[in-house]
Amino acid sequence: MGNWRDLANYWLSFERHLDEAAGADEATDAAFAKVFAALPAVEPSAAFVHQAVDAAWAARARSRRAAVFAGLAASVAVTASGAAVAYALLGAAGGWLLTSAVAAATRIAMSVLGAATTTLEWWLATVHVGGAMADVVTMPQGAAALATIGLIGVVALYMLRRLLQTELRFRGPRAFGVLA
Repeated sequence: MGNWRDLANYWLSFERHLDEAAGADEATDAAFAKVFAALPAVEPSAAFVHQAVDAAWAARARSRRAAVFAGLAASVAVTASGAAVAYALLGAAGGWLLTSAVAAATRIAMSVLGAATTTLEWWLATVHVGGAMADVVTMPQGAAALATIGLIGVVALYMLRRLLQTELRFRGPRAFGVLA
């Protein structure tokens, strides 16, 4: 009775023919458990998982785009209706006010866009320089050169300290304003 279909028929026979006698529910439950134990494991293929994940990301991107476009359409509709109301209420002065507001908003938007573009250009230049420096540091020759420069610096500081100690002993502490 290893076939899941045979086990399913066995379980269904318990369900149909057994009355509520003592132990009938336990036997039915045991037969039901055997049916599900005999079923083969269902595992999706890698291609299916890849396709499902791609579809989920595409749906997410579509919903985000739809939200952005809906917000843009709503803002354009509100702006247009506000402009129409202002023009209707204020007449020619409303048109001048509207023209001035649009001109100011355009100048501000262009300034912000220019600043953002400049910031992005500087950021990309900094990223490029950082990448070049990382390439130099990770090269074995570059690492050896940096280690050598560091050691030379440490030796130079040590020699300067020794020189200052010798100078202090030769001239005395009062020559430098140091009271010992």
